Amino acid sequence: MHHRDAMDFVCPVSVFLPARKPPAKVLSRSKSLDQPPPMVSVEEDGAIGESSDQTKQPESSRKSSSASSSKAGSSSSSGSGSSSRKKTDPKKEVVQEKRKRNSIFTLFPSVQWKPTVEENISVPVQYCDWMEPFSCEGKFTARYDLLPMELILKIFKQLNYSDRLAASEACRRWFEAAHYYEPFQRQMYFNFDRIEFNDEEGPIKYFSQPMRTYPYLSFTFVEFTKHSDFWLNNGMYIRELTLRCCLIRKKKFITIMKNLPVLERLELMQCDELFKHWTLDYSTDEPMFPFTLPHLKHLSLAACDYYNEYHFERFIEAAPALESIDVSNCFINLYLSRRMTMISRVMRLVSKNRNIMKALNISDIPCFDDVAWHLLAEMSGLYLTHFTVTYTDRIPLKDPGILKFFSVQTRLTHLDLTSSIGVNDICLQLIVESCPLLEVLKLRRCWLLSDEGVQDLHTLKHLRVLDVSSCERISDYGMRVGIIGKRPRQVDEAYFSLLCTLSDYTMYYLVLMFKNLQVLDLDSNATITDTSLQYLCCYSQDLRNLNLQSCAKLTDAGFTGIDLPEKTFSIWDVEETFAIDRLKKLRVLKVSGCYRMTDFALRYGFRFNELKELSLSRCHQISEAGVERLVSTCPTLEYLDLSECPNINDNCVKMIAIQLKRISTLKLANCPLLTEICLHYLVTFCKNLKYLYVRGCFKLPPDIAERLSKIPTLRQVYKS
Repeated sequence: MHHRDAMDFVCPVSVFLPARKPPAKVLSRSKSLDQPPPMVSVEEDGAIGESSDQTKQPESSRKSSSASSSKAGSSSSSGSGSSSRKKTDPKKEVVQEKRKRNSIFTLFPSVQWKPTVEENISVPVQYCDWMEPFSCEGKFTARYDLLPMELILKIFKQLNYSDRLAASEACRRWFEAAHYYEPFQRQMYFNFDRIEFNDEEGPIKYFSQPMRTYPYLSFTFVEFTKHSDFWLNNGMYIRELTLRCCLIRKKKFITIMKNLPVLERLELMQCDELFKHWTLDYSTDEPMFPFTLPHLKHLSLAACDYYNEYHFERFIEAAPALESIDVSNCFINLYLSRRMTMISRVMRLVSKNRNIMKALNISDIPCFDDVAWHLLAEMSGLYLTHFTVTYTDRIPLKDPGILKFFSVQTRLTHLDLTSSIGVNDICLQLIVESCPLLEVLKLRRCWLLSDEGVQDLHTLKHLRVLDVSSCERISDYGMRVGIIGKRPRQVDEAYFSLLCTLSDYTMYYLVLMFKNLQVLDLDSNATITDTSLQYLCCYSQDLRNLNLQSCAKLTDAGFTGIDLPEKTFSIWDVEETFAIDRLKKLRVLKVSGCYRMTDFALRYGFRFNELKELSLSRCHQISEAGVERLVSTCPTLEYLDLSECPNINDNCVKMIAIQLKRISTLKLANCPLLTEICLHYLVTFCKNLKYLYVRGCFKLPPDIAERLSKIPTLRQVYKS
């Protein structure tokens, strides 16, 4: 047991002990530990002599000492009874009072207690970095840049990417949090659009000598024709690279690939120029691909028609660790024999990497018939998790390969059968039974599906995303019984566009069973009414993306909850309705084509402080008054579509440019009242505008792009 030194002991209170004769020549300490005690010398005859230090005590200490003496005296007199009436020597009485007031320190005569010395001690107050805004004077200066990094990251996790990028411009510390934190860095792609890749011209010259790394890059309509040191300086950090519709030749492509040792994902989309002029030279022993990609896991050659089987095989040899391949929308312009050859090469790749292959995208490939299905089903050791296919043939009656495939692939979590008009109810029932781990199921435009095929969809416990858009044979009953079911489930995204059989009763069950719904697509549903919209506003509080385009029955009453023929909820004398701005988490709202909506809805129903995208095209009754209210109640809009709204004029554009500071995409196509005056407001106030659509605005001058060239962020102007 640790022994505590007696010099460190402090008694918190004074203890009154029975009077006894203390030892001679012992220093005692008064009750007050904050003030220096008087030096008291005790002689053998009991006489007490106080030193002159007592006269130097503060007045408050003398008062408290006298108060304690009086209490002790009263206590003593009451305890002595009749003896208190006798006359006593005042000097002896003082001695007794002093003895009773002695503290516990007198019990330890061998300890030399250190009396405190009265002196002014000034200890400087030191603050850590994040407490610097606070001062002793009570003043506060905001220094959010000194917040702990853990707190900044926790705040940034609640923001979307656009808000996070805007916050990163506040200070260097926030910039580091938004760009260098690994989960945020994975979501950030640098996309270069319609430029010439040159070190001596912007924007590439600002990236050639980097102060940071760029692991995720995307290039669209970019010309790679000149020499650049960008890949030599940055290639060792690049993990994902996308080339879409780019002009690049063999020599430049090989140079780039040689400098990407850690590349994990490569997408070459519509890069026909690369393979069109890439001829094979059999006269030399030089390998076709003088590079290796040992870490490449995903390869996409989508929409490329000019690569042949030799290109494909050499590419596969350079990437031995492929786990995912995308050849969607390929081989369309090839002859039938060439198509079959390319499909066989894809099957050979899947068979070669069957033990590690996880994802396969073969959608929109012609001639993918029942034989190919059998080849996939007979590959032992192949267990896909992501599969995308478009099957347009009729399922054969005898030994169908598609049924054999889905009976074997029991580990599928993502299945996309969009536009597979050959998939019927029997096939879907087998999928639901054999693939219980499905999380994403897309059945858009599978026209043969009916209520019988979807009757067991509600049994998929892990399903998070469901798309049955344009499946016209699914009735209201099939939606309510087979898809929605009777038990609440956690479905995040539901796409039910072009289902013209949804009733208010089904919508009520939809919002009750799908509690955590975040994305809901009801595009072009003619049966959606104001009552259905009221159910959504009441129950679906987690909605972030809502599509109500071309829902012709919706009116101002549904958006505002005012003047409804029947109240949404009525219990006894309590009646309640809701406005659409009750959906506080909404970020994307599409109400294009709701021609019954007027300025009244914008005035009393659209109060969104965090709405990012709003589509109001073909809402013919919206005018300047509605836009004036909209820009004041939705200040964070970044995307606004007012196309084909005939009442939109120059004043509307002025209000948008002045008040919507973060607007980046503005669509004003076919707005006949716009003139060249609106261009002045865009140049003066829109500092973040990237895309402008003014097709069909015949009053605008032809040199729109030149007049708007002063906007630093402008990328494209779409005009007639």
